[in-house]
Amino acid sequence: MPSITIFDGARSIGGNKIFLESEGRGILLDFGINYKKMYDFYEEFLSPRPARGVHDLLHMNLIPWINNYRPDLIPCDVDLSRMPRLNIEAVFISHAHLDHAGNLGLLDLGIPAIATSTTAAILKAMNDCGLSFNAEAAYSAPREAFPDDARVLNTSHWRKAPYIGRDFVIAGDANSELANFWQRCPSSRGLDAGRLKTLDELDLEVRVWEVDHSIYGAAACAVETSAGWVVYTGDIRAHGTFKEKTERFIKEAKALAPQVLIIEGTRAGAEEPQVSEREVYETCLEATLEEKRLVVADFSPRNFERLDTFARIAKEAGRELVVLAKDAYLLDALRCAQCVDRMDELLIYRDLKASRYAYEKEVHTKYEDKLVDPSEIAASPESYILCFSFWDMKHLLDIKPEGGTYIYSSSEAYTEEQVIDFLRLYNWLKFFNLEVRGFEIVEKNGKPVPEFQRGYHASGHASGEEIIRMVEEIEPKVVVPVHTERPEFFAERLEEVRVVLPVEGEKLCI
Repeated sequence: MPSITIFDGARSIGGNKIFLESEGRGILLDFGINYKKMYDFYEEFLSPRPARGVHDLLHMNLIPWINNYRPDLIPCDVDLSRMPRLNIEAVFISHAHLDHAGNLGLLDLGIPAIATSTTAAILKAMNDCGLSFNAEAAYSAPREAFPDDARVLNTSHWRKAPYIGRDFVIAGDANSELANFWQRCPSSRGLDAGRLKTLDELDLEVRVWEVDHSIYGAAACAVETSAGWVVYTGDIRAHGTFKEKTERFIKEAKALAPQVLIIEGTRAGAEEPQVSEREVYETCLEATLEEKRLVVADFSPRNFERLDTFARIAKEAGRELVVLAKDAYLLDALRCAQCVDRMDELLIYRDLKASRYAYEKEVHTKYEDKLVDPSEIAASPESYILCFSFWDMKHLLDIKPEGGTYIYSSSEAYTEEQVIDFLRLYNWLKFFNLEVRGFEIVEKNGKPVPEFQRGYHASGHASGEEIIRMVEEIEPKVVVPVHTERPEFFAERLEEVRVVLPVEGEKLCI
């Protein structure tokens, strides 16, 4: 009998780790970081120790106790021999947000990942830009036990050895540009890359559809089991630029007559009205046209749809859109997957630093004619829109703007730490006399907190009404809500379908 085990995401937003098994064969549906759990213990300057491999993450219950991790990440004082070794034939990565893909690098490299070409390219580029070991999705640096203490893992012996890649099963076409990008990395260490395969080479019946979300390449999937098709939405919406992709998915998923629909519910029960990407464009364009000095746009990392929106705004306002080297590297990776060169209309900020990472050197060499110095921006601030976030405010010290507009076009603050970051951000903005659009600081219960203004950001997730419509049109026999703090919403609103509320770590037989 097929079964579903929700290791993570049963009653939380993000961190999806779902295991679907049928007749002894299994597939993981995402393997991401649960930031809510992570932030209960860790923050920027307190993080899991890479030298201890999976030890810290296991003992803090941030990853499941299974025997499917990379052997080189298991120190001698971690015994997984009595833990279940799941028969994982592949892991489907719905998109490149780290709450869905951030723990993929921990899994045994023999487990291939299934993803769209766009998601694969983004994950590979994130690797190249030097994220931590638990986000080594496309390739990994091998570890070995320290000679004097096998509890400690390091990479010193492997400095000259190449990185080891993971096979990716590409849903759709993997063109020659992506294949070439997959085989190289900026580091002089070299890369023994994994293969790019097709779905036909996978010994599982899996179908994949691209869907609308706040990152390009997001996808839903369906897996055939002995009880029928099981459909998984990943993160999804139907109010963005590519809403027609979601509509196609709904229609084709319905045609499978699925036994089970595993569906996200991030905004289940939310009462605020939906904001469309079109409304974001119009609101941010108006704010830009009203400003005669510098404009700073702040939006989520890898929200390329929002970047495209601001590129359009910059063109209409007669300005140049300026991105950072990391953004340029990711956009070049995106070009390899999508055959769309966004760098044609962008400039790259030449930050002032003594040394540069390998990927930055590559970007500065390839796009030398697109580098813009802070002195050029300072001399003509009305000519630019800077794509800067809170973490980039330090660069304004080299530009020294005398007023302007800052547009916050990203998600709200959900944690106390994020609220504190907004207060710090607000101090930077006031220091440079920038007018703030998208949020304001108000006092509630005697404390200053950010209050967010409508129209500057569109959620990457379906509204409650969109979710219910999707379920009703797909017509599954069973609905399993995940990625939500309100799973009861589904039971309250769905009368014609059986709703099963998952319990973290417990097996659901279907």
